[in-house]
Amino acid sequence: MATIFGILLSVAAAYMATRFNNIMDMLQLVFAFVNAPLFATFLLGMFWKRTTGHGAFTGLLSGTLAAALHHGLTLPEGGVSGVKGGWLAILHTYPSEMAQNFWTAIFAWTTCFVLTILISIVTRPHEEKDLKGLVYSLTEKPTEGHLSWYARPATLAIIVLGLTLLLNIIFR
Repeated sequence: MATIFGILLSVAAAYMATRFNNIMDMLQLVFAFVNAPLFATFLLGMFWKRTTGHGAFTGLLSGTLAAALHHGLTLPEGGVSGVKGGWLAILHTYPSEMAQNFWTAIFAWTTCFVLTILISIVTRPHEEKDLKGLVYSLTEKPTEGHLSWYARPATLAIIVLGLTLLLNIIFR
């Protein structure tokens, strides 16, 4: 059943892809629905120790639903209602598909971020001992004092950034 469902989903996605000018427009739409709320959840989960599973799940789901709602209420200029948006109503028309995708991602990210915070505040937090190694502020920072200069990540990062800048100036 999973194989049959996967094949049918692939056929539907391929048919839907033919409606876009190029594959990047379709990928950006998928990213707006999936990656934007996932990124908000990831940021909060990694950097805010108060984030809870209930807040993260509800925020992620709400962010995806906000993306669907925004997409369903907007349309790119010259687009036909359906795959490219406007399947609920047309409240706003964007100058391009990428502009619509950008704003869809903003709505998804913001909704996920805000709702994750609000729900996490009203739900029971995890104990700090359970979050060690998962949340940045509770994770022990490694010391680099005993390492040689070529084994220190910060030193290597500065060298790579300097070389990148130099190559950009030379090959500009």
